[in-house]
Amino acid sequence: MFYLNRETPLTADLLFKMISKFRLDTQVRLQRYKDYYDGNHDILTKKYSDDTKPCNKTIINYCKNITDNYNGYIATPGFISYSSEQDIEDIMDILRYNDYQAEDSAFLKDALIYGKACELMYIDNQSKTRFKLIDPLNSFGVYDDSLSGDLMYFVRMYPVDEWDNNDKWAVDVYTDTEVRHYTTVGEQGFLTSTGVEPHYFSQCPANIFYLPDEKSIFDCVLSAQDSFNSLLSAEIDDYSEFCDAYLTLEGVDADSDDVQSLKKDRVLLLPVGAKATWLTKQGNDTQVENMLKRIHDSIYRIAQCPDFSSETFVGGVSSGIALQYRLTGMENRAGTIEGEMKKALQRRIEIICGIATLKLGEEVFRDISIEFKRNIPADEQALINMVTTLKGTISDKTLLSLLPFIPDINAELEALEEQKANNMAMYGFPLPAGDTEDEEVEEDTEVE
Repeated sequence: MFYLNRETPLTADLLFKMISKFRLDTQVRLQRYKDYYDGNHDILTKKYSDDTKPCNKTIINYCKNITDNYNGYIATPGFISYSSEQDIEDIMDILRYNDYQAEDSAFLKDALIYGKACELMYIDNQSKTRFKLIDPLNSFGVYDDSLSGDLMYFVRMYPVDEWDNNDKWAVDVYTDTEVRHYTTVGEQGFLTSTGVEPHYFSQCPANIFYLPDEKSIFDCVLSAQDSFNSLLSAEIDDYSEFCDAYLTLEGVDADSDDVQSLKKDRVLLLPVGAKATWLTKQGNDTQVENMLKRIHDSIYRIAQCPDFSSETFVGGVSSGIALQYRLTGMENRAGTIEGEMKKALQRRIEIICGIATLKLGEEVFRDISIEFKRNIPADEQALINMVTTLKGTISDKTLLSLLPFIPDINAELEALEEQKANNMAMYGFPLPAGDTEDEEVEEDTEVE
């Protein structure tokens, strides 16, 4: 990220310097993160000076596995909820219109891969508020260098026409009141202003979510990932050489034509006293296997992510409490990520509330509670027993919030009240005080 004094204008020259620094420094690191998530690891550049030597390039992609595990654990669609004591139906309509559950999950996934995630707010052609993920490889924020650290500018870069080879790029700079448009030839060419247009938001309409230190979730295991790939590939190379063992002939006078005939006819005629043996390489499979296992275990331990497929994780787990103990390390790291993501989601709502067409005050979005539920198997019978025991001690709303299979607590409470009223009416009991039934009242009128 970049910092700038609020009194310093973001000129075209200064913007050009920022873009150049971003391209040469930050983008290189972010591209490496993307490559490792996609499976484009350094092992793919492996080669030997001897072209005849087996050169396997095997990848076991721990980076992707760790990212997907954390993403599913924290932000599986349906496990993030929004609630408030006030009426936020207008806000929820906008969130649902943008398919917020899938968007929240994708938002976190970008942050886990790149160390940051960006989304941009805009008004579509139906005058509805939208938010969309922006590629972190081609965008960055500029922040106020004061203690407030407010986002002052958001810079987005994209090719004008990917089907044309003109190498022309567009650069959009979002401020708190307008969008400045530039074009450039090449990713680091000089900027040419093409116009300015206002936007409908009361602040910079971008939302950026950072992980701690702006590093990927798997940054801490990149070197171990390379070591595992290198060791495994070398072991497969050795096995390939073992399969291509040499045939040694003693006491035989053979030329290249004789060797070709031997391969073709699969017949070996030896003179008296001659001998044919295989020359093979002895390998220590146990040592290599132990090294691979140590690296495997170290990767998951350093990333604080359990290996969910291992017997050491699933073996002996008989209760939800035991499972939670084994997820302690992952939960500690997930809690930090959740805190940063919650701030980003709250800013999204703040931007939505700042639209002129949505007349909601600051107290509305600040009162919205964002709740995260972990996507882990739950001991539902134990939860039901606990809810039954606590009934009458705490409110029904709190009890229902403990049950993971109830998606909408308020709707469930309303359905429960309706069911009670129907049951009482069925048996002729009077409704509780305050309840009324819809009745049709006919008034007699006299016609003179």
